[in-house]
Amino acid sequence: MGNKIKYGLKNVHYSVITNTAGVINYATPVAIPGAVNLVLNAKGDKTEFYADDGAYFVATLNQGYDGNLEVALIPDVFKKDVLGEIEDANGALFEDSEAKIKAIALMYEFKGDSKKTKHVNYNVSVARPSVQSNTRTNSITPETDTLAITASPAEDTGYVKGKIEEGQTGYDDFYSAVYLEDAVQNTIASDTVSFAKDAPADIAIDVTSTSVTNAVRNVKIDGIDVAGVNLTVDGVDVDIASSFVGTLDNGEHIILVEFNKGNAVTVTLTVAATA
Repeated sequence: MGNKIKYGLKNVHYSVITNTAGVINYATPVAIPGAVNLVLNAKGDKTEFYADDGAYFVATLNQGYDGNLEVALIPDVFKKDVLGEIEDANGALFEDSEAKIKAIALMYEFKGDSKKTKHVNYNVSVARPSVQSNTRTNSITPETDTLAITASPAEDTGYVKGKIEEGQTGYDDFYSAVYLEDAVQNTIASDTVSFAKDAPADIAIDVTSTSVTNAVRNVKIDGIDVAGVNLTVDGVDVDIASSFVGTLDNGEHIILVEFNKGNAVTVTLTVAATA
């Protein structure tokens, strides 16, 4: 049975878009917690030509959507990544009058969707939100933040949006990378690895990709870029130098490997003093 209604906006993510010499790249998606409401109204001019006493030709130009995204509170990471706010050494944020707001891909789903469909809009521009608050009375009414958004066709493909349903290829990794047409899938041989400081060895991450032309774009440990001097990359396989891993604190760390095509992969690294 198909959907009768949709409700319960959830799992909203954004991915910052970069355009390098006409090549569009999407950063690893980041969650926006506290999603409240999403409204997207179709926009585009309708052309009608009448002949033979009737509508002889009718066409509608797809110019995407205009609307609003309402969230409980815009996270600081979004303000920095997308709105261009600047953070100083003390953690204070500053709104720069010359900041260039970045385009994003917007990803989301609805709790009431019986097919558990996941959606992506490929080229979304965002306007700065208004600031408002009310004094407290004898009851508390939570305030929300609303972003005015415009979803336009992607600059490279012309696609405005896409969707994927449960069970289809790419569904499980949907929020690890923006889904593209005939999406590439990257898988790892093992999602855990161990390192002992008394018996150091390079960390090897074995990756298989459905694209023969794929390449590693970035490697991070706990969100921090691993410098190239500490990396050996062979296709989509990665080795991290033991001299670098040995400087990490004992305990668990998350390795994130991002690729030019398809989903990122994560590996849990456990560092210990002894084997």
